[in-house]
Amino acid sequence: MIKPDKSLAPDWYEDNINHIAEHGLSPEQVKELYYSEGPFPTLAGKQKKKRGKSAEYRYRLWGTDASGTCIELIVAPYPQYGVWRCVTAFPMSNTTKKAYFKRVKK
Repeated sequence: MIKPDKSLAPDWYEDNINHIAEHGLSPEQVKELYYSEGPFPTLAGKQKKKRGKSAEYRYRLWGTDASGTCIELIVAPYPQYGVWRCVTAFPMSNTTKKAYFKRVKK
């Protein structure tokens, strides 16, 4: 597991705000998860996404927002621009919640 780079700022645009809203989430909830503001720690794993001849890294994060809602988040970090972009976010499935809480030992 890795830690999200907290020095990066979120980069929001209308499409990704609308996309996460379809899953019942807001940009504020996503930011709380990314910056580990919830009652439980944020866990993150790194994934490589192929794009033609180049590769982009994405991070899958599991954690809670400030209210304790369990959220799964995919972000694309762009450290060269000082930002991260939310690819998608959605409430955790029951199976993922069980695995998450087993990892954080709560």
